[in-house]
Amino acid sequence: MVKLLLTSAIVAGALVAPAQAASYYLFDGDSSAAVEISGGTVVNSFSTFGLAYPVAINSTIWLGGRDNGGSTEYTLAGVATGNTAAGGPVISQLLDGATNGSVNYGVTCCSGQNVVTIANADWSNQQTLFNLSSNGSGIAYDSSTNSLFVSDFDGAVTNYALTGVALGSFTANIVAIAYDSASDSLFGWNGSSQSLQQYSKSGTLLQTQAINVGAFGIFNPYGGEIAFSAVSGAVPEPSSWALLIAGFGLTGAAMRRRRVAMA
Repeated sequence: MVKLLLTSAIVAGALVAPAQAASYYLFDGDSSAAVEISGGTVVNSFSTFGLAYPVAINSTIWLGGRDNGGSTEYTLAGVATGNTAAGGPVISQLLDGATNGSVNYGVTCCSGQNVVTIANADWSNQQTLFNLSSNGSGIAYDSSTNSLFVSDFDGAVTNYALTGVALGSFTANIVAIAYDSASDSLFGWNGSSQSLQQYSKSGTLLQTQAINVGAFGIFNPYGGEIAFSAVSGAVPEPSSWALLIAGFGLTGAAMRRRRVAMA
């Protein structure tokens, strides 16, 4: 009986899979527009600058230029802080970005220069990290494995070590991908269905949320990101801890009743 209660408590805690905890931001540099999505709904929209695509989000948003022409910082509410950083040598068609909290990663497409880049947290000093064999359409940094996920226009999402070694892949028609540490999963934009989709890291489609971002001036989005968090999804959420503690309480009560009965 004690073993059954303890096992039930642990299993119940493990089944509590946390949903997306932070907002997903989607950027259309051609329209100089951005939206913040939470709970399947656009909760904020704001203007950016022309051809602003690669994005990194921590406590603020650093938004870079598509061709490495410079970057601008915004608050999480989309208000420009006045901080900017100079660009560098042309890196054409930077479509999306990600961050590990210290450095940023970018991905390119369509220019004969298909690469993953690495840069400072404000997108300065950007340079090639490793080459890609296809046109990238999104990039996400997985803080639980210190690796990158890259989506491409061929409909594949590939997991890469930071050295450029492919670790695995799955099929998904998404761009502007982002890693959510709370659910240990990936989010990305499906332009065909105009929806935000959530995938497990092994490629299982977990949910689809249809969202009319066109109503907010978003028609060609490629920059997508969720605020970086170093906390792995493996750390139990408060609700999971509550279930575990309740389970241990039941176990303790059962043990006390057993001792009384034996006496």
